[in-house]
Order: sequence, then structure tokens, then C-alpha cells
Amino acid sequence: MKIVLDTEVCKKEGKDVDVALYLISLLCGSKITVNTFEKARQQRLLMFEQMYDLRKPFPEYVSLNVTGEHIVESLMASSVNVSSEERCTQLAEKLREIFPAGKKPGYAYTWRDSVSCIADRLKKFFMKYGEYTDEQIIEATKAYVASFNGNYTYMQLLKYFIWKNKVTGEEVVRGRVVGEVERQSQLAAWIEDTPEKSTSADWDISLR
Repeated sequence: MKIVLDTEVCKKEGKDVDVALYLISLLCGSKITVNTFEKARQQRLLMFEQMYDLRKPFPEYVSLNVTGEHIVESLMASSVNVSSEERCTQLAEKLREIFPAGKKPGYAYTWRDSVSCIADRLKKFFMKYGEYTDEQIIEATKAYVASFNGNYTYMQLLKYFIWKNKVTGEEVVRGRVVGEVERQSQLAAWIEDTPEKSTSADWDISLR
């Protein structure tokens, strides 16, 4: 059974998303109970803004941590055709050509990563930040790389340039992950700040 939940439709219909998810869980034969929360806590998929009383089944200040959010995004991306697989793969190949080859100095990670990794990153980018044209994304990426003038010391890896989660104050306290996640995307920022008509020809020359 494949179920796609449009949260905007829920809002328009005056239905709470949590109620809709609860009904879906019943339809799939898996009730949401106190044990559901406890499973997520034990698997370290949650973060808590403050310590909570273990005697209370559902703490008030709880949210997904990086791992939990990644799992949800992967499930949503596989269920919702935000942008076609072929488009994301082709766009990933073009973006990888813009970034330098090899590993970032002092790090074990490569600048470009694999095509499949970047394609997956793009799919989630569209889900998080909305639709942009391929031209907008390519031009913004060229502008970002060119802005470093060949000195890439402080340049982000391609996958993190597209988007990343910045975790502040994360720590494990008595088996609970405490911290705060801030979502960031240099790609989205550069798209907003990059004029549609730009001197892309100059960037092409410098990147060859």
C-alpha cells in the first residue's frame, strides 16, 4: 500500500495533520501509542529542548533530530514525485562538473560526491525549498564556485552547498539527544541573490 499525504490539503479541509497520520496508521494496522514515542526515543531519532519527566509519556518540547529528519525526508521523497528521477540525475551530473575534482584538502570527503548522492540531495532540496529551474540552479552554483577565485579553503562540499542541517548544542543526556537543528541552503540563498542574466560566460572560462 502506498499512501501520499498532502499536508496542504489537510489544512484546506480543516483536518489536523496529526489526526490524519493517526488514521493512516490505523488503516495500515499499526496504532500510534506511547510505545511509538518510546521506540523513536530508544532509536535516538528525537531531540529534546529540555529535560523531561520520564513519568510523562509525551514530552512537550520534542522534535526530530538529524537522523530522524533524514528518514522522514527519504520516505517522503520516495513517495512524492517532487521532481523526476531523470531530471535530478542529469542536473546532478551538471553540478558535479562545476565543482573541482578530488577531495577537499584536509578532509576525507570529495568535493563532488557520487551522482546518486547529489541527485537524492536535489530531490530533497525541491521538497524543502520548492521548485527552481535547472538554469537557476546551475547559474547559482557557477556563481558560488567562481566567488572563491580558485581558493576553495572555505567552500562547502557540493552536497552541503545544496542543503545541510546545522545542529547547535547537540548532546546525549541520559539516552536522549538534546539540541537544535537549523536548516541551511547556500544554493537557495545564491539563487535568490543571483540575477537571472549574468556573466556566465566568464565563469565558464574560469572553470575550465
